[in-house]
Amino acid sequence: MSGPGQETSVGWALFQWDGRIGRRVFILGSAFWMMVNAGLVALATARGSDETLTMELLSLFFASIALSMVSLIMLGIKRLHDIGLPGIGAALLVIPAFSLIVFFLLCVWPSSATSNRYGPASNERAG
Repeated sequence: MSGPGQETSVGWALFQWDGRIGRRVFILGSAFWMMVNAGLVALATARGSDETLTMELLSLFFASIALSMVSLIMLGIKRLHDIGLPGIGAALLVIPAFSLIVFFLLCVWPSSATSNRYGPASNERAG
């Protein structure tokens, strides 16, 4: 768990499930993956005539999608921890019928102001 004497990092934020993150980190992490995937799509469509390069970019895109799905679940788990809820609810982020609603709620729901069983409050870590 990332606690008060431990360094937090981008790798921890994107790919580990323990600890807590606030709304800002959740939104920035999600936006990062949206930009990466959109950039790969734009690059693949700009190279329309070169089928070999397009197929390589498409493979890279699907690998990026898989990586971003795992990362989004990890971000969701830490965000739910920040609210004080169990991380299992992050599984709803991959179910199309619920994903937009859950994503919106994670973006707007305020953090728990005090420490909880998942770690110190996200604003305590900054200090």
